[in-house]
Amino acid sequence: MPDRADRVATLEAAVPKADTGRPIIVPVETFLPEPYELLKPFHVVVQPYEVEYVATFFDANIGATGDTQEEAVANLKDTILMLYERLCELREGQLGPEPRRQRRILQSLLKKV
Repeated sequence: MPDRADRVATLEAAVPKADTGRPIIVPVETFLPEPYELLKPFHVVVQPYEVEYVATFFDANIGATGDTQEEAVANLKDTILMLYERLCELREGQLGPEPRRQRRILQSLLKKV
């Protein structure tokens, strides 16, 4: 019978390694515990950049970084909520074309409860 080290080596060889050099797509399905209802889920892309990760919601051109993939997504969710609140505070005439577009996209996804 193989010893423990041999069994571990065999298992490690059989399990594919995560390719941390490639982007991944992460579904966003909730903003809990924040007081926002997600009207429909959406996806963000997380990719390594130098020594950190960048999470991007390309539809609204919003991004954030973090030391880990999870932290980058959490920071992006915080950024989305802060931007949503700020854009909703402003009148239409106070917004340029890109912020108006971002507000429309975010209003189609989020609702404050």
